[in-house]
Amino acid sequence: MKPQRKVLFLLVSFCLLAAFGCRWGESPPKVGEPAPRIELYDLQGNKMAIQDDLRDKVVIVRFWGDCCSFNTHEMSRVAQIYQKYEDRGLRIVTIHTGGTRKVAEEFVSMLKITFPVLLDPDSRIAKRYGVLKPPCTFILDRNSVIRAKIIGQVDGPVGPTYEKFVTPLLNRNAE
Repeated sequence: MKPQRKVLFLLVSFCLLAAFGCRWGESPPKVGEPAPRIELYDLQGNKMAIQDDLRDKVVIVRFWGDCCSFNTHEMSRVAQIYQKYEDRGLRIVTIHTGGTRKVAEEFVSMLKITFPVLLDPDSRIAKRYGVLKPPCTFILDRNSVIRAKIIGQVDGPVGPTYEKFVTPLLNRNAE
């Protein structure tokens, strides 16, 4: 191969690798598919594996970052849904992605969040879920299958938006 073609080949290969990374063949999960495994540490340093620790629960997984931490309205409404349905098997886990622990701690303190907040500082889990820009929410059934995906903030009433996905899943018995 001529030197010019070799350089061009290497340059094109590098650009493709940079654009698509090493995830060839791996695409973000879709509604109806099993959720990728989540194992992260919470603010207290405890490891949590959602698919193991919350087996047989309906789980709202909300990805957020420093840039969207100002959305206290929606997060407080999610907390109200959690309080309303916790006794029926609903769990909420938020994943602070690509941001600082300090911001996560301040936000949790301000909102008095009682559900787990996991840290994903390198956005490893967010990337596996195809989250390009938080906030992004996934609703998992009792078998950790994705049943809904909400991209961005909810426009309009937050409660009914989440409840329309959550209540049918809570009404089903664990299979």
